[in-house]
Amino acid sequence: MVQKHTTTLHVHLLLMLFGCLCLGELSLSCTESERLALVKFKAGLEDPHQLLSSWTGEDCCTWRGVHCDNETWHVVSLDLQYHHLYEGLSNGGKLSGELSPSLLALQHLNHLDLSSNNFKGTEIPSFIGSLSGLSYLNLSNAGFIGRIPPQLGNLTRLRYLDLNSFYNIYGLHVDDSLQWLSSLSSLQYLDMSGVNLAKVSSDWFQSLDMLPILSALLLSNCQLQQLLPPPSPSYLNLTSSLTSIDLSNNQINSTFPLWILNCSNLVHLNLWFNHFHGMIPEAIGNMKALEVLQFGFNEFVGPLPESMGDLCNLLTLDLSFNNMNGDSSTLTGIFSGCAGANIDTLNLRSSNLSGELSGWLEMLKGTTTLDLSKNSLYGPIPSSIRNLSNLRTLYLTSNGLNGTLPESIGQLSELKVLDISHNSIGGVISEAHLANLSSLKELSMSQNSMVVNISKDWVPPFHLQDIAFQSCQLGPEFPAWLRTQKDFSVLDLSNTGITGQLPEWFWDLSHSIAILDLSNNQITGTIPASLNYAGIALINLSSNKFEGALPSLPPNAAYVDLSYNSFSGDLLPVLNGTLITLGHIYLSNNLLNGTIPISICNFRLVQVIDISNNFISGELPSCWANLIYLVALKLENNKLSGEIPASMGSLRLMEVLHLGNNNLSGEIPLPLRKCKILVTLDLGSNKLSGNIPAWIGENLLLLRILRLRSNMFHGDIPEELFNLASLQILDLAYNNLSGAIPQAFGNLSAMQLTNDARQSILDRFQGQVLTSVGNYSMIGYTDSLSVVTKGRQLEYSKTLQFVTSIDLSSNRLSGEIPEQIGNLHGVQNLNFSGNHLVGRIPNFISGLISLESLDLSRNKLAGEIPSSISVLTSLSHLNLSYNNLSGRIPSGNQLQTLDDASIYIGNNDLCGPPLTVKCGAKETVAFGTEGDDSDEPGLLWIYFGSAVGYALGLWAVFIALLINEALRNSYFGRVDNMHKKFSALITTVFK
Repeated sequence: MVQKHTTTLHVHLLLMLFGCLCLGELSLSCTESERLALVKFKAGLEDPHQLLSSWTGEDCCTWRGVHCDNETWHVVSLDLQYHHLYEGLSNGGKLSGELSPSLLALQHLNHLDLSSNNFKGTEIPSFIGSLSGLSYLNLSNAGFIGRIPPQLGNLTRLRYLDLNSFYNIYGLHVDDSLQWLSSLSSLQYLDMSGVNLAKVSSDWFQSLDMLPILSALLLSNCQLQQLLPPPSPSYLNLTSSLTSIDLSNNQINSTFPLWILNCSNLVHLNLWFNHFHGMIPEAIGNMKALEVLQFGFNEFVGPLPESMGDLCNLLTLDLSFNNMNGDSSTLTGIFSGCAGANIDTLNLRSSNLSGELSGWLEMLKGTTTLDLSKNSLYGPIPSSIRNLSNLRTLYLTSNGLNGTLPESIGQLSELKVLDISHNSIGGVISEAHLANLSSLKELSMSQNSMVVNISKDWVPPFHLQDIAFQSCQLGPEFPAWLRTQKDFSVLDLSNTGITGQLPEWFWDLSHSIAILDLSNNQITGTIPASLNYAGIALINLSSNKFEGALPSLPPNAAYVDLSYNSFSGDLLPVLNGTLITLGHIYLSNNLLNGTIPISICNFRLVQVIDISNNFISGELPSCWANLIYLVALKLENNKLSGEIPASMGSLRLMEVLHLGNNNLSGEIPLPLRKCKILVTLDLGSNKLSGNIPAWIGENLLLLRILRLRSNMFHGDIPEELFNLASLQILDLAYNNLSGAIPQAFGNLSAMQLTNDARQSILDRFQGQVLTSVGNYSMIGYTDSLSVVTKGRQLEYSKTLQFVTSIDLSSNRLSGEIPEQIGNLHGVQNLNFSGNHLVGRIPNFISGLISLESLDLSRNKLAGEIPSSISVLTSLSHLNLSYNNLSGRIPSGNQLQTLDDASIYIGNNDLCGPPLTVKCGAKETVAFGTEGDDSDEPGLLWIYFGSAVGYALGLWAVFIALLINEALRNSYFGRVDNMHKKFSALITTVFK
């Protein structure tokens, strides 16, 4: 009975408790003090997207991101990571503001995550170091900047610390020491990637070594320059627990750090993008737990240690961009071990690997991603590639592979990416090569010698996203099988022999296309008035035979090249819009007419405009100040008139300006002096007048090309031009310039260097120079220029940066050729013809050791041609005609090849080959080697000795004749007899 009453009592108590819960009389929620602390914390935040809208009511344990203990109901976790709050979306509305110290009231807090928000450049508050219960702290990529507070060293219970600042522009830094880290003895995970540690003391490694159970050490992109463990450590606390090390993207200059070999439990090792050098030690094969080795972008040298073959757990091996400089056959020993069977990702791109693929490639049976591109591999792709049945990504681009593509490659049914571009593979590609590649998404066979022979009716098993056959033979008809590929984003069929019109269905193939390149074919016909490619970024239809009006451009077009076609009509279809993404527009070498519309200035982000070689007329618009990002403007070879607008001086980023071969008039506008990074200024073949401005040499100090030929400039050549240390092409020909050639001519520093010397400087400072003439790689633009040299006009493009030329021809210059010109050791073309220059051709012309073309014709130069001209071994064009030169024409060395007599015509006192005029008996013949000025002192002594000997001998004969009468009578009798015979001979010859 008692037991029955007790059971009934328990039931009543449970019912009462349930009733209380339902009525809210018994509350199990967060404490009031902690709720108020969170309310104050929220008040300091900016929450534009209402991520914390649930932070209302009395029970803070139900608020989003707040977690309480199930027993004590104290707040133990605050997870405000943006992606957690916004359910994985990533657009706008992140938390910002200030962190309130009210968080200190959360005395039981052990987990704090504020990552991926945007606290807009505020510093990490030092009070966080007082949250002594924290075991997890994540402040990564939350917009914090400034010094990391050393108070974080007080968090002795911390097991997880993430201060990753990799995606923060300004980021976090440590200025002195990492000593505060040594207090975090419980730390297992440390991520300080992106934190600037460039100024930390060299003992930073010792601080890390005080963390005995640290498992993950992530210090990527920290600007570290050295990695120094304690001197000759017998034992490191750190090594026994580490499973992951990431030191990538730093500046560490070291051999392989040997202490890492003691990390026997290491699974992940990333040393990518540093300056590690030397050989990878053989002992690395003892690190049996390794799964990931990332050594790419270093200076390691090979061959690879064979012990790597024993790394049976290895899944990823990245040795790209190193110098393995070994024959690929050495890989046989490595991949014949268990590593070859298990490795999933192998990246040997740009590792200076040579040899053939056969013998080791087929061992990679478990590999899914293989990148062997940009090496020196040769020979055919072996048919045994069929054994790589798991392969999904294959890059073999930019090697020396040849032979034909084996049909067995078609058995790789899992293959998604196949790139064999930039090799020497030939033969025919048929349906058999592609028939079973049902998973294929990216196919690139560009820059090979293959013929693609596929039936018109063939239906591929794949649906490609990227299609590239550049320089393969696809034509003459457009490949019909492409009609089945409707969702591609890249289509490159440039230089593939396609002729005739495109099929009508082509323009409706893919609405997701981003890159379209049909350039360098013989495609005819018109294109639609509007291209319905909303997402396209690059359109290249250049070098075809398209005609008709220009199309209107898609809204997201960034790079458009319609040059070298037969488009006609005006520019409005292309330029009558506001394409905010347009960066490059090439319309040169068409049949376009009309004027340049003012709407061209709507393209606020445009960097390159090329409308050269058309029939555009009218005046230039004056709105150029809107195009603040314009780098290159090419409008030459049109019919433009009027003056150069002063607003072009607002183009502060402009490096290239071509306005040549138009009908522009007036003076060069003064505001152009503000374009201080101009590299090319081409205003030639117009009707410009006035003096050549001195400010060109004072303000445009980066100028490398100055072309003002065929205008109406007058006055002296300003000496300031010779301040232009980078000037390589100076063309002032066909103007009315007068006065003397400035003595400062020899100061042109760029022309004092030979091409080899100039190239070595470019190599040394590669990546530090803003631009280089001929190749604007930063914006994908290549400059070009017509240069008159060697008696004809030549077009230079890719080699423009190596051309050096001075042309002052057809002016009214007077005076002598300045001797300082002998300093220009690198000048290749020198033309002073058609002026009024006097004096002699200077002997120091021999200093122009790179000279290929020299024209001094039609001047008033006198004297002998210096024999030193024969040392110019590169000289292939010479014109000295119509001067007052005299004496024997030098011979020897390079002059022997210049046997055209016309180059000396108009110099009546010249003699010797190649002229038919023979030199008289009094003409002296040089001793020694022609053109060798080094023997001149010796020759002077020979001449002096001969003259003295001749005088002494003559005096001795005179004394003898004076003393001896018989001898005197005999001598004069013989002289008289010789005179009679000579007179008779002359009479006979001229009778």
